[in-house]
Amino acid sequence: MKPMNNARILMTIACIALLPSCAKTPESTVESFYEAIASGEITEAKGYLSAQIIGMMGDVKLSAALSSETEKIQKCGGIKNVEVDMQGEGEVRSGTATVNFNGECRSKVEKTKLVKEDGNWKITASK
Repeated sequence: MKPMNNARILMTIACIALLPSCAKTPESTVESFYEAIASGEITEAKGYLSAQIIGMMGDVKLSAALSSETEKIQKCGGIKNVEVDMQGEGEVRSGTATVNFNGECRSKVEKTKLVKEDGNWKITASK
């Protein structure tokens, strides 16, 4: 084999091996969203939201709401885990996300709906 062919084969194998880590599931999208909020990564958290939510709230209101949620999570000792239960097929999924905290705060159950936008799962308005 020519050296160029070896390089192409290795690149192809590497790309195929990395694909699963790039493909987000609806559940992992919800988990990542809450992790971003918990760590105060507001810009990252916005990346998990649909264009519909961003358009409805606007950037300033959305940033304020997410920052407020970060403060609430911090007062509860941070997030212990997020349990996500989604149903549906195709481009839309809905279900619940249960956020369990490290501190004394009660678990929070949120209705959650996701849509696929540009190949990525995004959290959207539940109604």
